[in-house]
Amino acid sequence: MFGGNSRGAGMWRRIVLLCCMWSAFFVCHSQGQQINIGAFFYDDELELEKEFMAVVNAINGPESEQTLRFYPLIKRLKPEDGSVKMQEQACDLIDNGVAAIFGPSSKAASDIVALVCNNTGIPHIEFDVSDEEHPEEKPNHQLTLNLYPSQVILSKAYADIVQNFGWRKFTIVYDGDDVKAAARLQDLLQLREVHNDVVRVRKFQKEDDFRVMWKSIRGERRVVLDCSPGMLVDLLNSSAEFGLTGQYNHIFLTNLETYTDNLEELSADNETFAVNITAARLLVNPEPPAYSLPDGYVTQRDNIVYESNEPPRTLLHDLIHDALQLFAQSWRNASFFYPDRMVVPRITCDFAASGGRTWAMGRYLARLMKGTSGVNNPNFRTSSLQFDGDGQRITFNIEVYDPLDGIGIAIWDPRGQITQLNVQAKVQKKVVYRVATRIGPPYFMYNETARELNLTGNDLYQGYAVDLIDAIAARMGFEYVFVPVADQQYGKQDKDTKQWNGIIGEIINNDAHMGICDLTITQARKTAVDFTVPFMQLGVSILAYKSPHEEKELYAYLAPFGGEVWIWILISIFVVTFLKTIVARISKMDWENPHPCNRDPELLENNWHIHNTGWLTVASIMTAGCDILPRSPQVRLLEATWWIFAIIIANSYTANLAAFLTSSKMEGSINNLKDLGAQKKVKFGTIYGGSTYNLLSESNETTYRLAFNLMNNDDPSAYTKDNLEGVERVRKNRGDYMFLMETTTLEYHREQNCDLRSVGEKFGEKHYAIAVPFGAEYRSNLSVAILKLSELGNLYAMKMRWWKQTNSNCFEEPDPDATPDMNFEELRGIFYTLYVGILIAFLIGITEFLVFVQQVALEERLTFKAAFKKEIWFVLCVWNKKKPVVAGTPVSSLRTTPRRSLDKSLERTPKSRRRIVIGRSSEEMREMPQGSNSGSSSSSNNKKVKQKEARL
Repeated sequence: MFGGNSRGAGMWRRIVLLCCMWSAFFVCHSQGQQINIGAFFYDDELELEKEFMAVVNAINGPESEQTLRFYPLIKRLKPEDGSVKMQEQACDLIDNGVAAIFGPSSKAASDIVALVCNNTGIPHIEFDVSDEEHPEEKPNHQLTLNLYPSQVILSKAYADIVQNFGWRKFTIVYDGDDVKAAARLQDLLQLREVHNDVVRVRKFQKEDDFRVMWKSIRGERRVVLDCSPGMLVDLLNSSAEFGLTGQYNHIFLTNLETYTDNLEELSADNETFAVNITAARLLVNPEPPAYSLPDGYVTQRDNIVYESNEPPRTLLHDLIHDALQLFAQSWRNASFFYPDRMVVPRITCDFAASGGRTWAMGRYLARLMKGTSGVNNPNFRTSSLQFDGDGQRITFNIEVYDPLDGIGIAIWDPRGQITQLNVQAKVQKKVVYRVATRIGPPYFMYNETARELNLTGNDLYQGYAVDLIDAIAARMGFEYVFVPVADQQYGKQDKDTKQWNGIIGEIINNDAHMGICDLTITQARKTAVDFTVPFMQLGVSILAYKSPHEEKELYAYLAPFGGEVWIWILISIFVVTFLKTIVARISKMDWENPHPCNRDPELLENNWHIHNTGWLTVASIMTAGCDILPRSPQVRLLEATWWIFAIIIANSYTANLAAFLTSSKMEGSINNLKDLGAQKKVKFGTIYGGSTYNLLSESNETTYRLAFNLMNNDDPSAYTKDNLEGVERVRKNRGDYMFLMETTTLEYHREQNCDLRSVGEKFGEKHYAIAVPFGAEYRSNLSVAILKLSELGNLYAMKMRWWKQTNSNCFEEPDPDATPDMNFEELRGIFYTLYVGILIAFLIGITEFLVFVQQVALEERLTFKAAFKKEIWFVLCVWNKKKPVVAGTPVSSLRTTPRRSLDKSLERTPKSRRRIVIGRSSEEMREMPQGSNSGSSSSSNNKKVKQKEARL
């Protein structure tokens, strides 16, 4: 009885002890689960191994707070280790119960680790670039994820960045020994198949003489360089002697780890190293990771070991960090949903290879990691962490930056959009902009005063373009230097070499940041460079020679009719006058009674003597009218016929007078381009290869094509090399040559030269703008500055300054469409004729007056001087409207004799005895002695005259 009880008590004690042991085990397991993770590192990757350990420790945290603990199992590889060695070590890790395997790096030549993991169900996470997967390889890599950007997406990013640069011609240089280079550059390499003449490809190897390769692309301004960081310095140094590191060259570095090399050593003491270098790197969180490495670390480069207290942050460091964070996050999520199944796997390679079950939760973890999004997740160093179904990273951001100073320039996102960054930081960098231009007034020309003072630089030039760039620079705050092109060309593409010359060529070749002058925006040029908003709108017009202004002759008013016409008019006047007199004398009706009150006259008078008929004839043609008119039908018919002739002559003269006295009549019959092309006497041309040349050559309009064909067929050539040559040719040929040019330049030369004029209306609307390279970030700022200057009226003020000449003495040609205004110079002949007529009339009147004064002096026995004084005084008394008349002697008073008796006295006095006493006033007439009648006075006067004659 007692013995049985003792045996039962011992059994219960063993059961209680076993339960306590299991409880203790579960309590310990719940407080800190240990998950083994494996990793492969090569012997020279000590810094990556240290990073791996540091991240694991950071994820585990303090021991007191650990709920799970990741325990790293590291396998080190040698460069000579092959796939067999790596398979053995991978299986050893799986046999030790690892939940995931990280690595190895791209130095491994085999994917055996991925195959082993795929067969056992263990997640495999890579952090370095890998070979592009073929479709048949994908089933064997279902559990593999790679945090390094996909080579396909990375190639697209590089192509987008180069396109954003605006490059149309460049050379791709990459390492021929790098089998992965072609994959990450495939989009750029495809451009060569389409544009073989503008995209070149060069390969190099580490043992090659790099100078041979650089010499083959001497003169290239844009290079896409893909190489390892260790070779970059040697490559750039060897390119310097071939001009590839100059100020206006641009090199784009595609290796995502370029920033690990100290490129500032190249530019520190080397003034010739001024190349613009941009590089690409994966966008990472700027904040450093929240953990620290142990004091001191070891790096190895070129078989030399370096020690430092600060670890070099490379891309692989950040990707290892993200790989561990991704696995830890996925493990926690899986443990939350399946806490009883997330235990350390107990699988061996031999068991899985023999057809045993793989770790089911491994595939679940792989699906969780592939579905993870790292957008705006502070736990990840890199941004936009997403994968496709094959485990390739398809979402990431690329930062384009300047490796010399570390300033970010732009960010590329998976949508292909590029966002500019740090504009203010870039502006602070001192850049002297090179402005390509050409000599051509009034836009850009030498300042003669500065030449005499031996000035240099920008002070040597003046013109509209100089003022415009100076105003823009003052508004934007940059420095510039003018670079006149050597060939003085605007920019034309050679059909054979596809190369551009002139200003456009300077910009394409990266020898200038911008180009300005009278540079027209054309479709062909827009394919090579970019343009700002226009600063001037214009068209094309015809420049022609204008004959010098000649002073009109005194008889210019006679020009409407030729000399023979005037002779025939004078002959007609005399003949018609004579014939009219004869016909009037023949006509009975034109003989009139001189005294209508006497019905039985003894004599008849005919008023149409030679004086009256001549006056009527001249008055008719002068449209002056006359106070006497003919009565007989034949004379009236003759006069009516003469009036018709006079009306036609007068109106014809009036119609042509303005045209002959002014310059409103165009010289010749050429009024537009159509008239110019319809004749062959006057030759015409334009600048060869200029915008006007392209307008005519590329147009389908009949008028333009006809004009272009005529210019091409001219011998000697009708084309010129610039506007100045065209202007001189127009002036030299004096009307036998016309020049097609932009209206703004035409206006300037017309203001400068009085012997030039424009013909017709402008055609072919054009715009002048500033040319810049494609993708130039300062293009928008230039456009904004131009618009602001236009709004303020500064552009108009600049044009007025250089176009209008205030001291010009050119004859202003009147508008042919306006009514011409005649000046004294044109009508002075008519005034001179009036003055001569008045002078002749006065001479005749003065002669007659002097003869009359002589008669008065003889009759009144006065001296000539006394008689002249009396008579001239009476003439000057213009208020005296009455003239005394005496019969026989000057003794009569107009005031004392009544009007009726005076009339009777005049009737009895013969006309030969009457005279008008011009020199006596009415008061003198009253003082004269009066007889009882006019007869006695007359007889007494006759007696006195006879007595005087007897004495004599």
